[in-house]
Amino acid sequence: MELTQVRYFLALCRTRNFTRAAEACNVTQPAFSRAIQRLEEELAGALIFRERSTTTLTELGREMLPHLTAMVEAADAAQACAKARRLPQAGNLRIGLAPGITAAPIAAAIAEVLRVFPGAELHFSESSAPALAESMLADALDCALVPEDSVLPERLNRWPLYTESAVLVCPASHRLAGKNACAASDLVSETLLVGDACGGFAQMLAAPPRLQHCRGSAAQICELVAAGLGLALLSNRISAPPPLTTRPFNEPELTRTIELTTLAGRPLAAAAASFIKLCRAQAFT
Repeated sequence: MELTQVRYFLALCRTRNFTRAAEACNVTQPAFSRAIQRLEEELAGALIFRERSTTTLTELGREMLPHLTAMVEAADAAQACAKARRLPQAGNLRIGLAPGITAAPIAAAIAEVLRVFPGAELHFSESSAPALAESMLADALDCALVPEDSVLPERLNRWPLYTESAVLVCPASHRLAGKNACAASDLVSETLLVGDACGGFAQMLAAPPRLQHCRGSAAQICELVAAGLGLALLSNRISAPPPLTTRPFNEPELTRTIELTTLAGRPLAAAAASFIKLCRAQAFT
């Protein structure tokens, strides 16, 4: 018994017409009829009553229908399983972000990966660069975005992704909010809030003003600025919520390069591998 014969029989059961069934199976009617006849010969009995414009199942046909249907369904399930094993598994996309680094620059690459692999799950982890490196070595992360000056194990591949610059974050009512751009000389009498999430921009100043060290996220630093505890130099890629505003800071210009890093030589799931390829191919500005 051939599977094709069984499929022809099921098509005939659905259409109850030899011509329409043959068309549905994309085969000539004589070939279709011969296949049905051979199936009947193998089952030692007629499966259908042949009439002028329609067909009906014989008692044997009705008895065989559920068994032959199960046969085709089992074959289809086996083929689907085999096909799934041949395809690369999407897996999840696990991205680490060092303090003060946002997902905004890589959002387009993430969106494309999720479009191609809709079943993939997205996971973010925020921690220090050394902690993210340990997570990649332990296979808990696929990749991470870290500052260029991060000290990482040699087993990690590193690629520059983009450069970000510092902006001054201050309340909209602050005296510096009305300036087109700010300079280090404008900060002489100010307090700058600094922490891991601030990107190290304040420490790049040759003669920084009074610094207030804070542990927390960029969002929490912004909350402290809004509360009047001081100003902050943050990445231009971080959005400051109202009632805060940001002003360009260009004397001196403070910049840092962000790198993408992943463990060298470790195979990645399809979603993660595609994300890394997209990031390396795109020119971030």
